[in-house]
Amino acid sequence: MTSTDAPTRTLRALPLVFEPLAPNPLPSDARIRVDDEGGAPLRCCLRDSRPGERIALIAVTPAGPRGAYRETGPVFVHADPCPGPDSVGYPEDFRRRDQVFRAYDWTGSIVGGAVVPAGRGQEDAARELLRDPSVAFLQARNVVFGCYMLTIRRA
Repeated sequence: MTSTDAPTRTLRALPLVFEPLAPNPLPSDARIRVDDEGGAPLRCCLRDSRPGERIALIAVTPAGPRGAYRETGPVFVHADPCPGPDSVGYPEDFRRRDQVFRAYDWTGSIVGGAVVPAGRGQEDAARELLRDPSVAFLQARNVVFGCYMLTIRRA
């Protein structure tokens, strides 16, 4: 092993947690529809909707960021009860989207981030940002619309 192998091995060993939105009752102003085509990114179970599913467009303020960094924006969730994610890894359906991983410190202030292209590098990008001990968590956001996708933490 060379001296450059050690950081890579340590980085790859850092376990990650990918958090969906917490289940909450739908707000009264939720826009509910049957998704005829599928493909809407669902933040409740971290997968894309399937044709025929009832989905809701709601406004959420994800936990974590504080002050000026706290944002409210539109997201899709199931309109009916959702069992949550069916896996613990990075959501496969979300890999096809370019993402921005925003890094936040323990006070909820933004301290950095990275643009993560579609593909297979999401875990490595998250681990690289979380290697900094001042980073408490990451939020993944859609590059085009800026919508919240999920929260990433150290396990």
